[in-house]
Amino acid sequence: MAYSPADGRRVFLAYRTVFTGPQAQIRKSKKVREVIEQHRTSFEPLITDFGFDKVADIVKTLLDQCIFQSELKAKIAFPELFKTSPERDVQRNASENDAARSVAEALEELTSASEQGELGEDHQDNNIPEALEPVAKMAPSLYPSYLPYKIQHLILTTVQRQLEECCFDFAAKWFPSLLEENKWDCAESVELTKWIRILTKRCDKLPASAIDDDPEMPLKKVLSSTTVLRHTAVHRLPTSAQGIYKMIQSASRLAQTLGDHSRASELENLHLEIGSRIRDMELNKNFLENKLDEQLQAISEQRAELDRRERDAVATMLQSDQHNRQLIGLFLEEAIVTAFGQPDKVRPIESTNMVNGEHESNRSNGNEQQNFLGEGLL
Repeated sequence: MAYSPADGRRVFLAYRTVFTGPQAQIRKSKKVREVIEQHRTSFEPLITDFGFDKVADIVKTLLDQCIFQSELKAKIAFPELFKTSPERDVQRNASENDAARSVAEALEELTSASEQGELGEDHQDNNIPEALEPVAKMAPSLYPSYLPYKIQHLILTTVQRQLEECCFDFAAKWFPSLLEENKWDCAESVELTKWIRILTKRCDKLPASAIDDDPEMPLKKVLSSTTVLRHTAVHRLPTSAQGIYKMIQSASRLAQTLGDHSRASELENLHLEIGSRIRDMELNKNFLENKLDEQLQAISEQRAELDRRERDAVATMLQSDQHNRQLIGLFLEEAIVTAFGQPDKVRPIESTNMVNGEHESNRSNGNEQQNFLGEGLL
């Protein structure tokens, strides 16, 4: 079944999150349809628009072309999904940096207050902003990316519990007396923050074989970065998806450093899964932002065209009014000529001289008369 690039792109964006890992290697039509049916409720609007058969055919074609499996092939098939403008890149980086800075400042305040005993373990700071609103210098941005808070909390609390179990097992192996002294008989007995303080104090006293240390990421540095995870989980601090991604990476490193390779592997798999889901989310965001930019550009061009038409309309009105005034003037002039005849040509200068001449003549005659009377009297 033939389909348009737009239809293929829409199906790819929708099912990229489904056909990953082993699922991206499916090739049999029956199995493809089974997977689509399993996730039918999640993509009901798409299936309603296209029909189940069309969706299944497009997914099968994308699988055959390894587009779900290879990002390089996906870029070739749908290059518009991976394109971003320099302006958008600057805006996104600024949004991510602002979000990270906001979280870091909040965590610093929480850490300081916690060390001074001002906060309880379960304290929630309601003054912490849920998310930093990006300052839009152009079109609104969909960055930084955030997971639903319920999922963020699930991820962080699960990882925190894994690390507490990891630390408890490590202590049971290398300093069991500490557990006996404090009567800690299970991982739930000790909160992650306390483990971080204990390990920070004791790490230099442990035998070299106890720590699987990385020269570029020593234990103390790993422990310090893990503190962020604990505070974010306990104090319910919304964090960007990239921030969560980095926290899970730190957790995996801690488990690896403490020699818990099983949990380290599980946490690393979670880290990779989150990274893949973030990439899926960002692809969709890029597409939506690019689409908005195109729409806004078209609207801007339409607005400029409307502005030009507005100016032309105003100019045409004024020109037409001027022409009409001149026409009315001609009609009125013709009516006056018809009613009263052609007006005489008046020569103002000659008339003035003539009048002045008459005045001078009268004045001369008056003087002569006065002189004559004066002479007679004399």
